[in-house]
Amino acid sequence: MAHVPASVEDARLIIDSLREDPLYGQQLPPVSDSINENACQLCKQEKLTFEPPPMYCFPCGARIRRNGPYYAYDTRDTHHSVCIPCYNKSRGHTIEVEGQMFPKARFQKKRNDEETEECWVNCERCNCWQHQICALFNDINYDVKQAYTCLYCYIEEVKRGLHVPSPQSAVLGASDLPRTALSDHIEERLFKRLKLERQARAVQSGRSFDEVAGADGLVVRVVSSVDKKVGVKPRFLETFQEDNYPTEFPYKSKAVLLFQKIDGVEVCLFGMYVQEFGAECAFPNQRRVYLSYLDSVKYLRPGIKAATGEALCTFVYHEILIGYLEYCKQRGFTSCYIWARPPLEGDNIFYCNPTIQTTRTSDKLREWCLAMIRKATKEEIVVELTNLYDHFFITTGECKAKVTASRLPYFDGDYWPGVAEDMVNQLHQEEDDQKLQKKGNAKKIIRKRALEAAGHTDLSGNASEDDMLMQKLGETIYPMEEDFIMVHLQYSCSNCRSFMSSGKRWACHQCRSFYICDKVLQRRTRA
Repeated sequence: MAHVPASVEDARLIIDSLREDPLYGQQLPPVSDSINENACQLCKQEKLTFEPPPMYCFPCGARIRRNGPYYAYDTRDTHHSVCIPCYNKSRGHTIEVEGQMFPKARFQKKRNDEETEECWVNCERCNCWQHQICALFNDINYDVKQAYTCLYCYIEEVKRGLHVPSPQSAVLGASDLPRTALSDHIEERLFKRLKLERQARAVQSGRSFDEVAGADGLVVRVVSSVDKKVGVKPRFLETFQEDNYPTEFPYKSKAVLLFQKIDGVEVCLFGMYVQEFGAECAFPNQRRVYLSYLDSVKYLRPGIKAATGEALCTFVYHEILIGYLEYCKQRGFTSCYIWARPPLEGDNIFYCNPTIQTTRTSDKLREWCLAMIRKATKEEIVVELTNLYDHFFITTGECKAKVTASRLPYFDGDYWPGVAEDMVNQLHQEEDDQKLQKKGNAKKIIRKRALEAAGHTDLSGNASEDDMLMQKLGETIYPMEEDFIMVHLQYSCSNCRSFMSSGKRWACHQCRSFYICDKVLQRRTRA
């Protein structure tokens, strides 16, 4: 199915844009006037290749690196790929893939270096060939061959009166996707802030508002909102079974995308996936938000600096995130968690980015997030900035909250739940080994002394396992504590760490950021 332009002007915009470098908006080198029958009629290029979709190992799920070796076995319907470690680790002459056993002899060693070439489509009017991507033609989801008329023939037919362009209202685009309260809130804030930013740029340059470029044609939509559940891993659940720890946490998974109409075509520029754990969710996930994925492509126009000195695209993306945090705060969510870790190549929302767009380092990504949080703090949307380690692993001064892994928010795909499960398995394995060794009792004594030195008094079975787990988790998280960003949307009690989303809060005017809740105040008054 081909994209049908709303007008002849849109069709000409699309054609002209194909002769520009999409990264810089500059004209490509001139093409020879001689007709090249092997070239695309639109972009005048021959073979187009693009980054193939990421490949994963079926047994372990790990991503197979680009240009890296792997083993493959193709059946009639499925391509089975196995990484080198899994292939070497499998014993005997068979290997298990998705519950089925396959002979290892059938697997061939390959290298993940195959290039995917763009498909072609033939115009039924002029019989010229064009790349499907240039023609905006998609026949993947259709069993029957789709008729195609190229943009040149479309323009000619409109001129001759053989084709009447569809009215603007009949051409569906991103703005026709369903609106939600969240998308309306983000859009309203974004457009208001962009107007103020454009006015500031006009004043700085000494020109009128209409004389400076603005980011027009932007659309924000929530394209997915699905109820999901994250199950607690078995070993971790076993550790806290006496505390009635939940077996699962329900949440709402949402995908928010930003579109912009560029050269007559609506392009997706920015996306974020979030997990919202509402009031009905059990502690410790209740009223918490997890920003699980964040990604963008460097195509927003105009590609200029904002009045603040940052890139205009950064300004836009920050405003979307601040608008989302503001919406969450208004709905009663207490905190938002961001794991500022750059994704692996191919593990993004947009698995293929422009070549000039480098992947941010952990430091730069963290600073990008912190710059957004500083803006939100000035507007009093964020009331406190901390990190996972400082909030849950350290008790200083007035804080009386128990240091336990059962207080850590348990998010789907987050770093610490997987690490904790491995650590609990390791602790159980050590206990099993101790039973087989004569010095087992001595090792238990050493473990208890280590816990006592750390200030732990309850050394019963589950309690000591919890303490050892927190000690190991703390040692692992501490070196990268700043990457586990935690922002408070509501004030938290400095004594019990609970969030004060309702009722009164009591502040000390001599101390910085010191608040206590009603319960703590009443307890102290009675004492």
